[in-house]
Amino acid sequence: MTEALIVVDTQIGFLREGNLASDRCVAVLPAIVEEVEAALDAGNHVIFTADTHEPDDAEFAVFPEHCIRGTREAELVDELRPYLDREHVWLIPKRRYSALFETELEGLLHRFAIDRVRICGVCTDICVMHTTADLRNRDIAVTVAAHATATFDGPGHDGDAVQQVSLDHMAGILGAAVER
Repeated sequence: MTEALIVVDTQIGFLREGNLASDRCVAVLPAIVEEVEAALDAGNHVIFTADTHEPDDAEFAVFPEHCIRGTREAELVDELRPYLDREHVWLIPKRRYSALFETELEGLLHRFAIDRVRICGVCTDICVMHTTADLRNRDIAVTVAAHATATFDGPGHDGDAVQQVSLDHMAGILGAAVER
């Protein structure tokens, strides 16, 4: 059995600058760094995803512009960028909520016979959940590191409530193990 850590969308545009930046997401960054270190120490693959949009992306009908290709917002945060030079570390650009939609991720999962994934990152209710769903649809065991996931506060989007509902959904409906 081979395990990988998937770190979802820990980019400047969700943590530090831009329309979707959130202090709630920044707050879990130390836990995410710990997850990356633990995965690498265990000899596991680490796969960073990066929300990457074109300026006219259809997603901007739902969310404000964010993480446009070639902008600072689309870059991983400074704390995680040094890991990109390490062995067994990958960066997968994506354009939709799931990291498996039209990306290289499925190929990496097959190439390295990854059958267990630990997942963390942002946003719990959007990209973390949709990636978890697609992994579970492929019968890949998923553990959600709840202490290293977060979502934002916004009008009609209470971060605490949404976080709880999302974690419960991933455990109760998707069959992921949720470590709280």
